Amino acid sequence: MNGVALRSDVSAMSTTDGAAGNQARRNSILVVALAVLAFVIYACNVFTLPQVRNTLACCESSGIAAGISNIMYGTPLGSLYSGTFSYFNDRIDEPLSQTLEQAQIPGAGLPAIPSGTLYTTTRDGNGVGYPLVATAAFRLFGIHAWALRLTMLLLMALSAAAFLWRFHSGASAGVVTLYFTALTVMLFTSLVWDPQWQSGIAVGGVRYFSLVGVLPLFHILLTLVDPRPSQRDTATRDAALLALQTAILLLTVLVRGSTLPAVAGIALVGMVLAWKHRRKTQRLRALLGKLAVIGLASVASLSVIAAAVPRDYLTEGRFGPTIWERVTQGLGTNPAWPFAGVNDMFDCKAFMPQGLQPGTLDDNGHCIWFDYVLKHHIPIETAGDMVLGGTYETAMREAFFKIATRYPAEVLKTFIYYKPQRMVTSISRSMRFNFGGDQSRARHPAGPPVVPYPPLAIGLLFVSLAVALVHFGIGAVSTAELSRIAGVTFLLVAFTLPTYFAVWALPPVSADLLFYCLFGLGLAAGAMLVAARSALLSHIHGTRVPLAEAKR
Repeated sequence: MNGVALRSDVSAMSTTDGAAGNQARRNSILVVALAVLAFVIYACNVFTLPQVRNTLACCESSGIAAGISNIMYGTPLGSLYSGTFSYFNDRIDEPLSQTLEQAQIPGAGLPAIPSGTLYTTTRDGNGVGYPLVATAAFRLFGIHAWALRLTMLLLMALSAAAFLWRFHSGASAGVVTLYFTALTVMLFTSLVWDPQWQSGIAVGGVRYFSLVGVLPLFHILLTLVDPRPSQRDTATRDAALLALQTAILLLTVLVRGSTLPAVAGIALVGMVLAWKHRRKTQRLRALLGKLAVIGLASVASLSVIAAAVPRDYLTEGRFGPTIWERVTQGLGTNPAWPFAGVNDMFDCKAFMPQGLQPGTLDDNGHCIWFDYVLKHHIPIETAGDMVLGGTYETAMREAFFKIATRYPAEVLKTFIYYKPQRMVTSISRSMRFNFGGDQSRARHPAGPPVVPYPPLAIGLLFVSLAVALVHFGIGAVSTAELSRIAGVTFLLVAFTLPTYFAVWALPPVSADLLFYCLFGLGLAAGAMLVAARSALLSHIHGTRVPLAEAKR
C-alpha cells in the first residue's frame, strides 16, 4: 500500500511539475509575442508618420556625405569630398528624403566626378560613428532617407532579440515591451510634431541614436546584477549575447557621446559587486568573467573600427564626439554670459568684431579658437580645417578652465542653478502632445504648419499602451525582478544627467532623458498593476471555500 501511495505521489508531483513547465513556456511565448508586437507598432509608425518621413537633418550632413562619397566615389570608409559635404550642408533646410533623391538625378544632383577637397575625416565633431551607420545603411538599402531609419530599427531589433534570448520571461522581458512602447509615445511628443524641435532630432539621426543604446545598457547591467548562477549549458550563449550588446553600445557611444557617462555606471556597478562578492569565490569568478567579456568586446570593436577608417581619425582627435567645445559653449546658459571682462580674455576682433555673444552659439567657440590660433601662431589658412579636431578641443578645454579660474562663482552658478533649470524646462516642453496639429499655429504663426497625426497612428499608439499593460497584467512578474529593473532605471537616469550638467539640455538634444521619464512612468504603472493583481488573487484565494468543506 505504501509503495502504491508513494508511486501515486510521485506521479502527481510529475504531473504538477509538467503543468508548471508548460505554463512557464506559454508565459514565455506570450511575453515575447507582446514584445514583438510593441516593436512592430513602433516600426510602423516610424515608416508611416509624415512628421518622421519628411523631417530635416541638422546634424547628419557630414556623416551622410561620407557614406555617399564612399559609395559613389570610392573614398576610404569615413572620408568625404568637400563638394559632397557642401551639397548636403547647403540643403539643410530641405527634407532629407528630397535631398537624397535629388542628389541621384544625373545632371541635376551630385556630379559623376567628385568636386572639392578630399577630407580623410568628417568635419562636424560627431566622431566616426555616424559615417559608419550611414555607409552601412546606403550600401544595404540604397541611398534613401528611409535606409537610415531602417538600419536604426535593425540595430534595435537585434538588441531586442539578444535581450529576449537572455531574459525571456517575467518583468525582465517586459523591459523590451516597455522600451518600444515608450519610443512609440515619444513619436507623439513635441520632439516630432513641433517644427521648432522636429528639425533638430531626426529619427535615425545622430541625436536619436542615444536611444539605440538603452537596451544594451539594460542587458549589460541586468546581467551583472543577476543573482542566479550561470548555467553550464547556456554560459557560452550568454557570453556571446553580452559581447554583442557591448558592441552595439560602443557604436551608439561613437555616434552620440551623451551615452558615454552610462559606461561609467557599468564600471561603478562592476566595482561595487566585486567588493560585495569579494569573499564569495564562485560569485566573484562569475562576475569577473562577465566583466572580461565586456572589456574584450569593447577592445575588439574599437580595434576593428580604428583599423577600418583612416588613421587621421585618431591623429586629428576626431574618432569620438567633441566634449570640451560643448562644455565651454554651455557657459552661455548663464544669462550673465559673457561675463564682464571675459571678452578681453579672448581677442578675436580681427575675425569676429562682435566677440563673444550671449547664448550657446557656435560662434563663441570660433571666437575662442581664433584667439588660440593667433597666440599659438597657427597658419590661418589651416585653422579652418582644424575646427572640431583635437587641437580645437585643447583650446576649448584651456579656455574653460581659464574662465572658471577667473569667474568661479558665475561658473558654479551655471552648473548648479541654470543648467538644472534647463533640464526641467526641456522635459516639460518635450512632454506636450498635439494629435490634431492646428491648435499649435497660434504659438508659431510664422513657422511651418503643424501636421496632424493620422487616425491609424493614434490607434496604434493606444494599442501599444495596451500591450504594455497586458504584459504586466497577466505576466508572471516578481517583485524582486521589478526592483532590479527599477534600480537599473534609476542608475541610468543618474548617469544620464552628467551630460546635461556638463553641456546643456534642450528638447532635441535630451531625448534620452525624456525616454527615461516615460519609461519610468510606464514601469511605475506596471508595478501598480502587478501589485493590484497580486492583491486581487490573494483575496480570491483567501476567501474561497474549499470544495470538500462546501459539500459537507
